[in-house]
Amino acid sequence: MPPANGELTERDLSPIPGGRLRADAADAWLAMRRRIASERGLWICPTSPRTSYRSYADQEHFWRLYQSGRGALAARPGSSNHGWGIAVDLPRPEMAAAVRAVAHEYGWGIAGGKLRSDAMSEWWHCTFHPGVYKGGAAKPKHVHPYKLMSDKEREARDILLHQRRVARRAGGWSQVDEMHLRKAKQAKKDLRQYAVNLRVAAERTGWDENHRRARYAYINQLIGA
Repeated sequence: MPPANGELTERDLSPIPGGRLRADAADAWLAMRRRIASERGLWICPTSPRTSYRSYADQEHFWRLYQSGRGALAARPGSSNHGWGIAVDLPRPEMAAAVRAVAHEYGWGIAGGKLRSDAMSEWWHCTFHPGVYKGGAAKPKHVHPYKLMSDKEREARDILLHQRRVARRAGGWSQVDEMHLRKAKQAKKDLRQYAVNLRVAAERTGWDENHRRARYAYINQLIGA
């Protein structure tokens, strides 16, 4: 006999960053999460562990808050899609906007999206529609590292490549004004410092944030060229 709403077991659930979902919903959520991170540099997540899968006891807690006027709208215990492990509440509007743009490709519905949510008045609430996402059908688009760079990184890169082109067309650095070599050296120095900055930031909060790994690799490629 299948488990009741809010009584799913560990076998029924799979982890996602910040919570848990039913296995098929988790697979689609993680694929969508990687897609959004690749294209926008934004990692979506639930507001809290209890805003993805929600046990029956947690549903009772939120229902009491709602009934007392101290909490947001909540479904009656035993009827929430959170209790089936197929709903997620998002913490920020920019996450909802990112989800809204691609959610239908992964079987997730959200207010304003192409697939319906079961709570259309709540911009933060996402609902999974089983059978829509087939796994691997929607892949992250390749984004050139140049588009991921900061404005200063991009500026230094453009200067360096421009000066290299000038020297190449002239037949080498010895054939151009020394000004071009100075600009190229300064741009290379700036890029080297930006690479150091990325490594230091990654040691604090990880390589995946803000596409640091791709930017770091591309900068080192430019420096070594």
